[in-house]
Amino acid sequence: MQPRSEARRLGVSFTASLALHLLLALLLTYAYSHRSHPPTSPTRPMDVFLLDQHIKPQHNPPKDARTLSNRNATGGAKEAHDQVTRLARAPRPAMRAGHHPTPTPAAPAAPSVRKPPAPRPQRKGAVPAPRKHEPHPNAKSHTKPQRIPLNQLLPSSSELAQLSQRYQRARRMRQLNAREADIPINTREAKYAPYAQLLVRALEEQWRPGEADYNRYSADARQATIRLTIEKNGDLGGIEILRPSPIPEINESAIRAIHDAAPFRPLPRAWGLDRVSFYLTFEIINDRFVFHRM
Repeated sequence: MQPRSEARRLGVSFTASLALHLLLALLLTYAYSHRSHPPTSPTRPMDVFLLDQHIKPQHNPPKDARTLSNRNATGGAKEAHDQVTRLARAPRPAMRAGHHPTPTPAAPAAPSVRKPPAPRPQRKGAVPAPRKHEPHPNAKSHTKPQRIPLNQLLPSSSELAQLSQRYQRARRMRQLNAREADIPINTREAKYAPYAQLLVRALEEQWRPGEADYNRYSADARQATIRLTIEKNGDLGGIEILRPSPIPEINESAIRAIHDAAPFRPLPRAWGLDRVSFYLTFEIINDRFVFHRM
């Protein structure tokens, strides 16, 4: 009894499964066949003709050229075989649209010649009035330039002294704000003299003037003024030749001595400066060098 009921269940389940599969296949087929397709543009047929270039078109001119006007006239036909030539009638003036007569250029008017006035008869014994000579409007009036005295062109000595004082004062203020100072190498101030003396000794040990015939040159030619800038930590800040010597050996040897002596001693803290510039004059006197005050 049980095997028969189990076989029935299997049969029923197999039949139901088969029916579901068939139903699913039908639904998929229906959905695929009825799905929306994007609209496509209809195909346009095209006709292709091959033309033979060697064949000339057959064009027979009309037998009578006078019939061309009849064929092209309004109401005429292309297949007309009329041998009668008709004369074209001119349209009426009211039917002409947009036709304007061409204007004829007017003849230029002759320039009118102005007759000079006839001289008036003068009475006997009358004296003609003198004419006034009016100045020409384009004539330039020649005015002599005013001479400016020489004392007004050049400033006076007092003004020059005031300008120099203002420049020195502005320079000192600028240096104080930037914590810089300009010190001559032969200074006698107790604050800067010891450092300047050590700098001179360092340069004396390094400077070796080049070989040249210095006796041929004057005393001014054997001098070179240089500005030497030292940073706070003793490094070389810059070299500027203020007045070079015409003898290149002096300039080159002085710059070489400064580079060889660097770096220098750091600036004292008591100065409160970040940079100091020393002015040195390298001069050769009797084959030896000296330093001069600026």
